[in-house]
Parts: sequence; C-alpha cells; structure tokens
Amino acid sequence: MAQPELTGWRRKREEFRWYRAVWRQRARGEWTLRKVTHGAHPVIFGKPVIDGSDLEVGDDFKVWSGPRPTMISGWGRMRFGDRCFVNVGSTIISVEEIVVGNDVAFANDVYVMDSDSHGVEGRPHKQAPIHIGDGCWIGARAIILPGVTLGKRVLVAAGAVVTRDVPDDCLVAGNPARVVRELTYPVGCRRAWHDEHCPCPKVVEDTA
Repeated sequence: MAQPELTGWRRKREEFRWYRAVWRQRARGEWTLRKVTHGAHPVIFGKPVIDGSDLEVGDDFKVWSGPRPTMISGWGRMRFGDRCFVNVGSTIISVEEIVVGNDVAFANDVYVMDSDSHGVEGRPHKQAPIHIGDGCWIGARAIILPGVTLGKRVLVAAGAVVTRDVPDDCLVAGNPARVVRELTYPVGCRRAWHDEHCPCPKVVEDTA
C-alpha cells in the first residue's frame, strides 16, 4: 500500500528530523576522527573503535557500529580513499600496510588484517601488505588475508576467504576464494555495489 505524500508541517517535521540525524552523525564523525587525517563530511553511526596510529581517510568516509563494534586499528600504515563505507562489526587491522581505494564498501563482520600474528608447525607468521582496488564490495563475514591485492570493482561473496590476488571486475567466492565469473559493468560504472544513490549510469532493462 502506497504511503500518502507528506505535506505542510508534517513534511517540514520529517525534513528537520532527517537533517538533525545527519548533523549528529557528522558531528560524531568529526569528533571520532579528531586525531585522524580525514577528508570532508565523515559520518559515524554508533561507537566504533578507530585508533590506527598511521591512518588517513578520504572524503565522505562512513562507519557504522552497533552491538558488534566496528574496529579500525593497528600501528601499520592505513589509507582509505574517498566514499568508503565500513559496516557494523567489521575489523580492519594494519600491522604493515592496508591501502583501500575509492568507493569501497565493507559489509558487516568483514575481517581484514595484514598479519597472521602467529605461525603454525614451527613456521614464521605471514605479514604482507593488503591492497583493495577502487569500487570493490567485500561481502558479509568475508576474510581478506595478508598479501592479497584485489583489482578494481571486485565483488567478494559473503563468507569468502581470500588468500590470493584477484583481477579486476571479478566475482570470487568460497574457501579459499576462487573466481566464479567475470563481471560486466556499464560504461562509467565506478563500483561493484549499486543503489539508488550510485553515481554510475543506470542500466535500462530490455523488456522487448
């Protein structure tokens, strides 16, 4: 059933509530990132732990946190591009280097760390930089292991464990993650995740 269109004072009330909520989230963003080099219009929802000692984030950086706290931490080099989003419960920890491009989204409970912390069978632990290309979408509860480089607009399926490099424009899934298929985007499309706010060209479905 369609909702009636708001008019008059009801519309103004809803607009006020919306702007107030946005202002609060941006104010929390400025406060939470006060010790971090950051771009314009950060938005923070909830109370994430963001305490990386060498962390820089770009414009329109968004982080959501909830009952499962989001953590962005570590003493390694960490860089996020513009318009990145980190969802509830995700953990991103840098010991050496994690570089994230523009327009990257991390779904809930994603785990990214560039160090294994401990070895097994008497072998030394693995520690190597992680690079995530522009426009990638990391699905819920996926894991990105040390030394991995993701190309541009890679879609990592929910629960995947990525142990090796992934080329541009691919869907990967499984444990260990493997390429399922190549992805085809419209000309000018910048990111794997798509919604009504996406600046990418809209795909018109052929119903003929």
